[in-house]
Amino acid sequence: MEWTKAKNYTIIFLIVLNIALFGFNIYKSLGSRISSERINDLTALLEQKNITLACPLPRSYRPMAKIEVSDYDFDLLKLENIFMSGESNVKRTEEYNSIVFMSDKSRLIINGSTISYTTTADEPFPSEKAEKEYADSLIASINKSFGNYKFHSRSDTENGHLLKYYEKAEGRNVFSNFAYFTINGKNISLALRYVSLGSEMNESTVIYAADEAVYSAYELMLKDNKKPVITNVELGYYSLESENNESYAVPFYIIMCGGREYYVNAYTGEGF
Repeated sequence: MEWTKAKNYTIIFLIVLNIALFGFNIYKSLGSRISSERINDLTALLEQKNITLACPLPRSYRPMAKIEVSDYDFDLLKLENIFMSGESNVKRTEEYNSIVFMSDKSRLIINGSTISYTTTADEPFPSEKAEKEYADSLIASINKSFGNYKFHSRSDTENGHLLKYYEKAEGRNVFSNFAYFTINGKNISLALRYVSLGSEMNESTVIYAADEAVYSAYELMLKDNKKPVITNVELGYYSLESENNESYAVPFYIIMCGGREYYVNAYTGEGF
């Protein structure tokens, strides 16, 4: 009988404890979410500077940890096979600390963690769908060798159609691990950057909220645009090198405005 009572008391205690922890987590969550009033205040402040906020903001700004990153040594033979397969008259040279592969219609440059590739298709792509199928196919070949890039967005620019791919870490995009395709008629170019992503660090650090990040970057946007329109604000990661030459991916906001990308360090509030 006494054992039954003790067991029931234990069950009740655990239920009450779980309810309390659930309530505490909700309280903490509310304390790290942007309120509608804050968004309204930001919108009003931006309007005074002729800046339009035309997108939703990430509401949560819970503490986030850094992610370890390291340089990656590209396999040059695999890169040649991915980008120059089937092409004739391929030559390899070195220019300004870069490895360069050239053929009659393509050029591939590898410099540290970055890759630049330009080529010419036999004929213009007949549709946006065909452009994406081409980019998806090349990304699939790249992902078999390194990385895990996923399609992010497509937009029109004065240089052509821009298709963006990013690697992900902890469910968020790593903006510094990117693959950007620009397709204009038969002309194709790819700008790619890649570093190896490691484990998340144990210690989480308080980050700036999205409204604070946008306000930190407004002067940069005004320098480039007469009447800036902010079309996207997203929280992710960006890899940086510290003073002791250790590299980490730290939380970063990307702000799209006037077709340009602005970045704000979510730890320090510094933008570029």
